[in-house]
Amino acid sequence: MNSSDFLSQEELDALLKSLSGELSDEDVNSVKEVLNIFMGAASSALSVIVGRDVSFSIDNVFQKPLEDFLKELTDEMVIAEIKLAEGIKGDFATLIPVSLGIKIANMMMGGLEEPAVGELDEIRLSALQETFNQIVSAGVTELSTKTKKKISVESIKLSIVKKQEQAKLTFNPAEILTIASGGLTINGSKSSYFVLAPFLFFKNIYNTIHAKAEEKKPKQEEKVKVQPVQFQSFEEPKQKVVAEPSELQSKLELLYDVPLKVVVELGRARLTLKQVLELGVGSLIELDKLTGEPVDILVNGRLIARGEVVVIDESFGVRITEIVSPKQRLYSIRETNGL
Repeated sequence: MNSSDFLSQEELDALLKSLSGELSDEDVNSVKEVLNIFMGAASSALSVIVGRDVSFSIDNVFQKPLEDFLKELTDEMVIAEIKLAEGIKGDFATLIPVSLGIKIANMMMGGLEEPAVGELDEIRLSALQETFNQIVSAGVTELSTKTKKKISVESIKLSIVKKQEQAKLTFNPAEILTIASGGLTINGSKSSYFVLAPFLFFKNIYNTIHAKAEEKKPKQEEKVKVQPVQFQSFEEPKQKVVAEPSELQSKLELLYDVPLKVVVELGRARLTLKQVLELGVGSLIELDKLTGEPVDILVNGRLIARGEVVVIDESFGVRITEIVSPKQRLYSIRETNGL
């Protein structure tokens, strides 16, 4: 067992803090700083997806056993359980009212945000899942930039909880969690949201962000003093930094043989039920693509490129003419879901 298998003093302090149920002003500020980074990027991505102005606020940060917190909720909630991997590992969850989930799904599908009509059926839940995929990825990417660590989203699981006391989350019901409550405002209409995680999760990210700035000072001082005995302290970090890429590369190589479904989409059309029933041999369907217009290339249902149809020997093929940018992919979410 090496030294990396033990908790540092800061990690022990954070663990004890999470068990005590009390947070100091400094602890609250550290949680808010991490959430401001994550929510800032996530709300910007949400604004692009729904095409509306989006802002957020963090109103309160406190600690409470999970089971007690869930029993106090009165609204039917959508819970997104998120698992992070690689550079920073851990679980956290976000909760929003079902009414807000319906509103976001309706806007994503091109409808009005008010009122939040309908129910969170399979189609809307699928749209909301895609929205969470995009906004969580945006937030995690920003955290990765700030921590200078490769952080990936391992999974995002959505569920609807009608009776909060029966909620089954990855966290222990008796576990004391750090809970942030706030407001999410879309086009002037404000709704509530919650973020839940162990305090150690927030503290680990906060310490990693600030450790990067502090590491530079000792190195500069050591070079000025020119004391060989002091250079021993940064041999180990160098080895760790070198080890990370090879480890990530080996994990990445495991994915190389994963099969992906590539679809070239010529075009789409909307038909009424009557028109579908009247279809027969020789019927013509007019698509939404013009002659000579590039076709869409989708991988696992996601738009990644556009191109032109070509003939290779006796088979059809496609020549890529444009790689779609991440921003364009966000705008294409509605189209790729057929909404």
